[in-house]
Amino acid sequence: MRISTKLGLVLTLTSASILGSYGYGQFRREEADLKSSAEHEARLLGVALQVAVENALRDGQAADVREMLESLEVKDPGVDLFVFNAQGKLVVHSWGGIKTLPLIESDVHPLTGAPRSVTRFHGPEGLSHLSFVFHLRDDDGSPLGALALVKPLDALREDLKTTRRDVLLSVLTLIVGSSLVGWMLVVLYIQRPLGRLVGAMRSVVAGDFTANVVPHQRDEVGEVVLAFNAMVKELGAARNQLTAEVEARIALEAGLRRVDKLATIGQLSAGLAHEIGSPLLILGGRAQALAARTELPEDVRRNANILVEQVERISRIVQQLLDFSRRKPLRLEEMDILVSVRAVVDLLELEARKRNVRLEFSCPRPLPRVLADGDGVQQVALNLLTNALRATPQGGEVRVSLTPSAFQRAGTSERQAVCLSVEDTGPGMSEDSMKHVFEPFFSTWSSSGGTGLGLAVVKAIMTEHGGAVSVVSPEGKGGQFFVHFPVAPVDAVVEVVA
Repeated sequence: MRISTKLGLVLTLTSASILGSYGYGQFRREEADLKSSAEHEARLLGVALQVAVENALRDGQAADVREMLESLEVKDPGVDLFVFNAQGKLVVHSWGGIKTLPLIESDVHPLTGAPRSVTRFHGPEGLSHLSFVFHLRDDDGSPLGALALVKPLDALREDLKTTRRDVLLSVLTLIVGSSLVGWMLVVLYIQRPLGRLVGAMRSVVAGDFTANVVPHQRDEVGEVVLAFNAMVKELGAARNQLTAEVEARIALEAGLRRVDKLATIGQLSAGLAHEIGSPLLILGGRAQALAARTELPEDVRRNANILVEQVERISRIVQQLLDFSRRKPLRLEEMDILVSVRAVVDLLELEARKRNVRLEFSCPRPLPRVLADGDGVQQVALNLLTNALRATPQGGEVRVSLTPSAFQRAGTSERQAVCLSVEDTGPGMSEDSMKHVFEPFFSTWSSSGGTGLGLAVVKAIMTEHGGAVSVVSPEGKGGQFFVHFPVAPVDAVVEVVA
């Protein structure tokens, strides 16, 4: 049921209850006023007749009483009059009064005691007849009899009928009018604004975060519209931020892939330089010796020169590969490692949600500052987190933490450090795999496109930092990598490591 219909029904019922109660009360007041007016008129007539009849009875003029009643019968045939003697016996009555005599018989007796008058409304709801009984007294107070007056209330009933109809029509008109006005107000100020708001919501659900509703009212509905516009604006900004983060993540992953490619080229270049360097030197030297011997035939010396040129060409290619793949020198500086790690965690939060993996990050404050390369720290964190997310099944958890630590490399003393720990709830690794996990081109995800260079790069970066990396990954119980970045000494200076 639409809200306009609900409010319309509520308004109609409320109006009907209030106006109906008011109309009923108004009708009852009108009824009381009409009865009071009729009673007042009849009482005035009865009092006048009471005085006249008492005087006539004192003087013994009963005939005058009869003439008086007949005269009144002619002027107002609807009023019935009765005169009783002191014994309560009917003496004189109007022509048609016998029919209404039972209405006042019970009020005639007794005639003894203090003088009194009795007024009654007869019939359903007291709207049939009005009766008055006046006790007649002599000058000494002795009872002379009683005068009774019965007046029909036909005119009063007609007036009340007209009043009831007018009140009912007025109440119905007010109910219909107020309901229509209320319904129009609901449509104008509630239904239509909410309809526009619902349309804008559907646009937002469809992905349009530019949807906006123009507020036409300065009331609660207008406040809802303003709040909705602010919410859509924030959602749009959040989506733009997420889009920017996704683009940054893609760019970062692309850079990582480039680094992996460079690492691969570096491995190949180093292997080529080592494996073919010596044979090339020998081959080049022999070719140069042959080309320098003038006693040899021209074609032999020409072929020797060709060999010299090709050897030099191969040497240049290998050197170019070495120059291209050689890592950028690290720029070590005193830094807050939390900033770099937090950036990577924030970057991969969306990826974790897509994989339905819970990503937790904890870090006590304060942490000692480390001597490290910011880009190198981010690359280490990115490689470890990417591997952890890949290893964790849906519904799993990856926990990242930064804590003060200490480590010791072979042949060195213990050093203070900050440990980056990355723990996942994946399948873990076998003991054989753990032995080769930091070797280039070794990967447990070869079937999924793993190159086996991510952890090798982590190992290389940590070696250049003078730090340490280790892994604990029992099969079937997940894995945990520990990376120790050395704490910056008090007199730390910027250092470049080739």
